[in-house]
Amino acid sequence: MASQFARRPMITAVGAATILSAAVYVTSRPSTRLDSAANPPSHTLSFPKNMLFARDLQVTKVEQVNHDTKRITLQLPGGPNEVSGVPFSSAVLTQHTAPGAWLPILRPYTPVSDSDARGVLQFVVKKYPNGRASGYMHSLEPGQYLRVRGPLPGYTYKPSEQQERDVILVAGGAGITPIYSLAKGILSNPTDKTRIHLLWGVNGMRDIVLKSEMEELEFAHPDRFRVTYAVSGSEAAPDASSLGDVDKYRKGYVNKAMLEEVIARCQKGSWGDEKGTKIFLCGPPKMETALAGRQGVFGELGIAKKEIHRF
Repeated sequence: MASQFARRPMITAVGAATILSAAVYVTSRPSTRLDSAANPPSHTLSFPKNMLFARDLQVTKVEQVNHDTKRITLQLPGGPNEVSGVPFSSAVLTQHTAPGAWLPILRPYTPVSDSDARGVLQFVVKKYPNGRASGYMHSLEPGQYLRVRGPLPGYTYKPSEQQERDVILVAGGAGITPIYSLAKGILSNPTDKTRIHLLWGVNGMRDIVLKSEMEELEFAHPDRFRVTYAVSGSEAAPDASSLGDVDKYRKGYVNKAMLEEVIARCQKGSWGDEKGTKIFLCGPPKMETALAGRQGVFGELGIAKKEIHRF
């Protein structure tokens, strides 16, 4: 989920060292003009040329999504005539300094808003126990400002306009945000013949915080996008009531049997993108270890590490 949602945390060791280390992440994306008679003048948010500098964006809306997750909307300086331009699957680095502290805290968050969304940059953020970054994000109120840097480069994806192919996306909990961003980016290209099979593991039904967004993608792309939820909490107990459609909601974790079913749906010879990446993964450490670790499920299924991209 938004962002932090499963991207590995980054805490500065020393203030200067942190900023300098962040400086290696630079974006080459130029500001662009989107002028036309049908499309009012618009431009892309100009992030600083390197990570030594930041932008302060104002919080305009904060929504409680569930018990531990909020949707935070930031206003772009140019209002509705400006778009963020953050490439899909990329992240924005947020920064704050706790009261009495010398060292700033940096965290990458993947936006859930589209790169061409007018006037806003939006995150879905899960609050973790003792999480300094997520706790700060949850404390934000409309009118306050959030300091951001970036964007941090995401996965370089190339569409397949000639041959049909399949890719598998696997998310765990808050790790859905870069996965969702990647899925949206792929599906936004009508000439791309890539089919997406998404497996999302959650603790409970209330943790499917992007459910409506997933339903919209499935409705808009019935032949290219399919999502299955693996619910592992108390709702998955043997004596618990049915979760509904058994093809859509499975009890338990994302496991070998579930992956075998999905792999069987992938067409032989066309599984994976042009780099040979077959699976994109983002989730909590235990999940990633169980699936992609040295003795993980992916290895048992004959999937090589070079065929897996971990956010």
